[in-house]
Amino acid sequence: MTSDLQQVSRLAELAADRVTRDANFVELVATYYGLVNDIYCAGWGESHHFPPFNGEATLQEAQRAVERRLADRAGLRPGMRALDVGSGVGGPARTIAAHSGAHVTGLDLSALRVRQAREKAGEAGLAERTTFVEGDARSMPFPASTFDVAYSFQAICHVPDKTRVHTEIARVLKPGGVTLGYDWLAREGLSAEETNRFIEPICRYHGLSHLSSPRELTDQLRTAGFTEVRVSNAAGEGDLEPVWKILDEVNAMAGSEEITPLLRFMLRGTLALCEAARAGHFLIGVWEARKPTALPERG
Repeated sequence: MTSDLQQVSRLAELAADRVTRDANFVELVATYYGLVNDIYCAGWGESHHFPPFNGEATLQEAQRAVERRLADRAGLRPGMRALDVGSGVGGPARTIAAHSGAHVTGLDLSALRVRQAREKAGEAGLAERTTFVEGDARSMPFPASTFDVAYSFQAICHVPDKTRVHTEIARVLKPGGVTLGYDWLAREGLSAEETNRFIEPICRYHGLSHLSSPRELTDQLRTAGFTEVRVSNAAGEGDLEPVWKILDEVNAMAGSEEITPLLRFMLRGTLALCEAARAGHFLIGVWEARKPTALPERG
């Protein structure tokens, strides 16, 4: 128990405010996922993102449906290569590889999650269609123009310099390649007071640097060199209320005196998510953009 208390105390120190989170980004993410990974997998399955529901009965069905739709929107097919930025334990990568026939490379900062993603891909018979690499999305270990498509499921919000991540995505995409995905965002035009009340607790208890607004995400993509930029709200794709209802059930544990220090820390984050989402201050953003095709050389 002492060890657990020490680890959670260290996590709380690293996540205390944005300055501390940004200065200790790598340690924060490694510490956070080192502590929460098994709980995430037990409670949320192997795809760690919030999906809009479209009549699906279970969380896992809704997640897989969103992942397949993303693959279809991207036009993925056999012979193509896709990059999953912040791939976690590889749930989306496996679904997309199996659905599309494309090869998917997952990049994640957590050595633990990369190792588990490789193991799970092997168990699913997808070891030859997937690759999982430990690395920092701010400086990707891939040559330029490697991938046809890059996507991310609610992971770039962890990173302090989001423009740098999108710039790296642009570098490793082939000319004409597509980037698309989902991320946690803050509503446009929040006051400092609203940000401090609704958004800061989400960041503090989920190991996030900060949340961009939809306009800021648009600017990040354009600054990175992308064109045909579209940013929207995932609520337009389906119903997110089932997600918050699942978290309501989790939040019911908050009054128990028997929960561990780690669960208590995590519950503060889920409570903050539900409050901010239902107040309209937190949203799941959707983006899609394209890397320009190189201009032909003049003779």
